[in-house]
Amino acid sequence: MIYQPKNPIGYRKLLTWRQDGEIYHRTKDFTNVYLDKIKDSRLLNHMNDSGRSVQRNIEEGFKRATTKEYIEFLGFSRGSLEELKGDFEELKREYKEGIRRVNKGREGIEKEIEELLGLIYGEDCMMGRQIISLERKMVNEKTLPQKEIIKREMDTSKKANELFWKNVKDGFGLERNEKGIFIKKK
Repeated sequence: MIYQPKNPIGYRKLLTWRQDGEIYHRTKDFTNVYLDKIKDSRLLNHMNDSGRSVQRNIEEGFKRATTKEYIEFLGFSRGSLEELKGDFEELKREYKEGIRRVNKGREGIEKEIEELLGLIYGEDCMMGRQIISLERKMVNEKTLPQKEIIKREMDTSKKANELFWKNVKDGFGLERNEKGIFIKKK
């Protein structure tokens, strides 16, 4: 089925798109204040490009012909978001370990990084839910390929099985050995 949004700029109403804009602008502000334009130029450019890419991929995916393509571009957005998260986590570690120094008057860096990481984690979660919602739409429209439906069911079943055995192990102290026999965990 062809994906046809009613509003050509409807992506602007999406909370994910708006929050990505905030993440992008706050990332640019952060890199301008806390990173050295010469010494950190590669990191600075990477962080700004990753932040920009998150929002641009939502826009491009929204204009694609099919829901499946839209989902793919949301995946690209999440990938860029993951890169940005990695950069902030690395900076957080470097500042904490004293590998990277903060210039006088810039004491708010840890708080700023924590706030940005909070936004990024929340955004990742929202995008994940958006993707799941679009996949459900494809299932209901019968446009999701059958092999993907089967794979999703198998993954869900595998996760449920793993959770069950973890609960048995944690709750009752029982484990299954390689022969399938239950033994009491020591």
